[in-house]
Amino acid sequence: MDKLVKLAFDALRYYLDTGKILNDYDKDLEDNHNGVIIEIKKEDTRERAGSIYPTRSNIALDIINESINLGIFNNALALRKEDLDHIYIQVLEIRKVRPIAKLEDFGVYDGLYLNYANNPVIVYRNDYESDYQMFEDAKDRANLDDFDVYNLEKFKILRHI
Repeated sequence: MDKLVKLAFDALRYYLDTGKILNDYDKDLEDNHNGVIIEIKKEDTRERAGSIYPTRSNIALDIINESINLGIFNNALALRKEDLDHIYIQVLEIRKVRPIAKLEDFGVYDGLYLNYANNPVIVYRNDYESDYQMFEDAKDRANLDDFDVYNLEKFKILRHI
């Protein structure tokens, strides 16, 4: 098991055992300041949480807090100790975030972040047949009109399973 995924599991287990946030983690992660998105799958339910930007002082703290928020406090999952052996966790480490002016600048990146009216939408290239389809879905999800002003950013993903 990847060490970032193990950290997510350990954070959940520790919180369910003690009601406290895990503060013991690999100190090598203190120098990693990438964004992180946690994905937890329980039976037919798949939920994601996180940010393409770091929100805490290092990636370990982001993984710990996002895992607990998603796994415990998200009503779609509401994990209990007995659920931990039956869930799948994936950690998406977000790297190389770059602003782009238009879709043609997307290139060989893994995801697109569209922010309109402080309502961000994240879409992943692997979920679509074309970049255009990905972009159109992001615009629909953000409820954009043709004349709205929005920001686009592309990013790469390092998938930890």
